Amino acid sequence: MKNSVFLFTTALLAVSTLILGSCKKDENKTTKVYGTITLDNADKWATWQDSGVVEVTIFPAFSLDPPAGWGAIPDGFFGPGVPGGTFAVGAPYNSQNPFIFTYKPGQTTYDYEIEVEPGTYSALALGFRNNSVTDPSLKTATLGCYWDNEATVSHGVVIKADVGGGNIMTFFDYPAPATITVKANEQKELNFKADFGFVDVWYQ
Repeated sequence: MKNSVFLFTTALLAVSTLILGSCKKDENKTTKVYGTITLDNADKWATWQDSGVVEVTIFPAFSLDPPAGWGAIPDGFFGPGVPGGTFAVGAPYNSQNPFIFTYKPGQTTYDYEIEVEPGTYSALALGFRNNSVTDPSLKTATLGCYWDNEATVSHGVVIKADVGGGNIMTFFDYPAPATITVKANEQKELNFKADFGFVDVWYQ
């Protein structure tokens, strides 16, 4: 009888250790970024709300091989004579499940929360995805990104184009998004500004 009790107790302890160990392991992977986005020209959203969605997305670490994340693209990377710039390449980390905002008349601040795995991320940005645009590179207007400056909007992009004869013109030139490192069990507050008025420029 004593042996049976001992074996049962030992087995129970082993199972408990496995469960607790598993929970601790999962706990270490539970991290999040959250904050408040202040939206300039929020009233313009009213005329666009039925033509797309506003969403906040976090991008993986920047890489050119394979293309991923958000960063500086060198001239010629996409082909001879093709100018580079600073923008997103590859799919965003949570592109299948971004945090989508609901339009609220008169509201200029929106809270968000995104669960992520510990690691380094190249950008956190708010964008408007236009349903009528089919070109993936033009579909999303970056309303603003986190660039470690809560008081000023940056769209985070440098966009250049060859306007003929090898003449390169820069159409957009904004500070790049800040790289974000999130540690295990960390809850990181990232607040930034965005501007809905950018849609009028981006979708000309």
